[in-house]
Amino acid sequence: IQFYVVVYYPEGNTNGAINTTTPNTTLTINGLSFYTLYFFNVSVVTGEGTSHFADPIGQRTSEDAPSPPLNVIAYNISSTLFIVTWQPPQTPNGIIRGYQVNYFASGGPIETMETISTSTLLTGLSSHTTYTIFVRARTVVLGNSST
Repeated sequence: IQFYVVVYYPEGNTNGAINTTTPNTTLTINGLSFYTLYFFNVSVVTGEGTSHFADPIGQRTSEDAPSPPLNVIAYNISSTLFIVTWQPPQTPNGIIRGYQVNYFASGGPIETMETISTSTLLTGLSSHTTYTIFVRARTVVLGNSST
């Protein structure tokens, strides 16, 4: 065996296939996208020629922190009650398992709640008080806050 030819590509994008060679039976590939199914094919090159490619093997990369949720909006229902809505992150980097909603009044403690929905109700707020609200999505990793 002289070397191995490894071809890999993300699911649905065979035109984006990348070819690489290695003399080893193992290969570390960097720069892959998170939570993406990749297919890998291997061929052997010897002094007598090149083998056919083996059947492709699929492997999904690990999850990572999602990008921030989009379009976070708070609607006041009363002076002590808000409905907060948002859209899922543009880049989930995995399965969204829920959201963390943080809110606080100036100088006050940060309150935190968890939800699986893209909206929540904030109750028991102080009337005539300005609140800062931000939302984070969660895969197996908690993502960055909305702005």
